[in-house]
Amino acid sequence: MDKLSVIIIGGGLSGLSAAVELCARGHRTLVLEQHRHSGGRTYSFIDAATGDSIDNGQHLMMGCYHATRRYMRIIGTEYLTLLQPSLRIEFLHPSKSSLRLACPPLQAPLHLLGGLMRFKGIPLKNRLEMLRVAKQLFYTSLSKEQELDKLNVEEWLIKLGQSDLSRKFLWDVITIGALNNHPKNVSALMLFRVLRTAFLGKREHSSLLLPRAGLSDVLVNPAVEFIRRNGGEVLLGTEVSKVHFEDEKIVSVLTQDGKKIRAQVFLSAVPWFGFERLLSNSGISSELTVKTPSREPYDPDRFKASSIISIHLWLDRTILDEEFAALIDTRVQWIFNKSSKAMNPLSHIAVKKQRTEEKIPQHLSLVISGAQEFIEMSKEELLTIAMKDLQRVLPKAKNANIVHSVVIKEKRATFSPSPGLEAIRPLPETTFSNLFLAGDWTNTGFPATIEGAVLSGKKAAELICEFKTSH
Repeated sequence: MDKLSVIIIGGGLSGLSAAVELCARGHRTLVLEQHRHSGGRTYSFIDAATGDSIDNGQHLMMGCYHATRRYMRIIGTEYLTLLQPSLRIEFLHPSKSSLRLACPPLQAPLHLLGGLMRFKGIPLKNRLEMLRVAKQLFYTSLSKEQELDKLNVEEWLIKLGQSDLSRKFLWDVITIGALNNHPKNVSALMLFRVLRTAFLGKREHSSLLLPRAGLSDVLVNPAVEFIRRNGGEVLLGTEVSKVHFEDEKIVSVLTQDGKKIRAQVFLSAVPWFGFERLLSNSGISSELTVKTPSREPYDPDRFKASSIISIHLWLDRTILDEEFAALIDTRVQWIFNKSSKAMNPLSHIAVKKQRTEEKIPQHLSLVISGAQEFIEMSKEELLTIAMKDLQRVLPKAKNANIVHSVVIKEKRATFSPSPGLEAIRPLPETTFSNLFLAGDWTNTGFPATIEGAVLSGKKAAELICEFKTSH
């Protein structure tokens, strides 16, 4: 193979995002992905029993995901998503009737204030206390952010006078959904940034963005097609075992099957544990320095994983009318109605066939985030937990029976953004001039989200273009 312009190690969203940007600008790019599918931890597949498209994990996206929405426009899939006109979340609780946070069609941040004032889940006194958090969003100094990164979310909210009810019915729901861990384990800075991005600016920034097809059809496969149409290539089942370097520059990669591939520029778009393994295998750990935004050295041992469990249930009756809902005081935190018109996959309409004799009334996707304590449980134990939680919050579930089920465990779904970690999240540039980094774990300013992954790839691609222009 002739010498390439750019080699990207890793075909997850960060690698695909970088490749899309580079190919759009005319750079000959090769993506090497060790798995037989692209997308990394964001992909979907067809369930053999039902013909339904199943995501490996339900991902929450928002209107403030600017990089992701731009990426979808480039690859031509934004039409496969549905953006709420204004934020609306249904809450289900065992001892309360259904509650709703619905923001009125006002300019931001007035829409948020209006939504909080009308939220009947907690007393008015506690709703007024929530305005203290809203007030904090207008303070954006660097010193303020550094102070917030020393606190966990629970400490910050208590410091702002947030009651147990306020935390339980709103802030904890947002924290676990956005940061994939519990408030006592994650940095207040990360929640602060999520809230600031979502609720300041346009009203649509806080709206949820719902995929109307499987994640592979929305974010992955069309990106691969775009890359190939624009002079790039994506090789699946191709693991990079090591990189070769000379004079503080990477010169080639060696694949597991013994192929040596040269390029001008290299981008590592693998998770932190994959990057460390690559450095170790290549004997490069002592030669290369990973840059951070602070004076603190990069320490991979400070990165810890958070798990997500997705439980797909096909039931013999309809028990949920809403498109999705947040669950309170249960082990399951979110439920998505995959049978609803808004959530029903569009990309497989022509080929989807129900493989059972009769159409199954309802397909639900349940999510347990920060699921470390459940990750070693058996499928049967998790199904029992799921049905008990559903029966506690949805009366119609008491007589429902499971027709079919799929349980998916992602043990290392995300990194956990613990207090103080932001200071050592790697910058995209390294001390090797032609080696760059991308991934949701790098210094994106966001937690481990789709937006963080796509944004990291975009930023790395821009730096690569600058590098190539100057060399």
